[in-house]
Amino acid sequence: MGRAYTTLNVNVMSPELRLRLGWAAVFVLFVGAAVLFAIDVARWNGGAGVRYGSATIGAPAPDTRFVTLDGANASLRDYAGKPLLVNFFATWCTPCKAELPLIQSRYVQLRARDLEVLGADQQESASQVRAFVAAQGVTYPTVIDQGAAIDAYGGEAIPMSLFIDRRGVLRAVHVGEMNAAMLDADLQKIL
Repeated sequence: MGRAYTTLNVNVMSPELRLRLGWAAVFVLFVGAAVLFAIDVARWNGGAGVRYGSATIGAPAPDTRFVTLDGANASLRDYAGKPLLVNFFATWCTPCKAELPLIQSRYVQLRARDLEVLGADQQESASQVRAFVAAQGVTYPTVIDQGAAIDAYGGEAIPMSLFIDRRGVLRAVHVGEMNAAMLDADLQKIL
């Protein structure tokens, strides 16, 4: 007894339907790319309302806690009333090392305008950080973040810098190594 085989035509979509679905997919991808681009532009420009973790540009900066190199507690509130640059770094981070002399020079230049700078090392030992900042010639206060502070600001990479004005409002966040123009532009937002 012979078997009858039938073939099933898998290609049941008409060419017109395939074309419409293809264009719909292109449209969805285009809209998605445009939304992501708009988010990036807003972040690059330090746009108000852009969120970084639990922080929002243009809103009060969340207070975070640190440990000083002497083992005492510190927080962002300790710097209330002054423009503050918080720079998250690690001793092993090459871009962090590259921008430290620039941050140090602005700290020295702008202290007369009440600028405070706080270096926030990422989870290394106090002795290691103390030796590092001495070798780098850093004179601004340095603390250790056990991870909660950078997490509060959505930190995904270091170096990462926060720019907080005298009223405690977060005005800018910069992720990655800063050059002089970038640093100066963000400092102008808080001075």
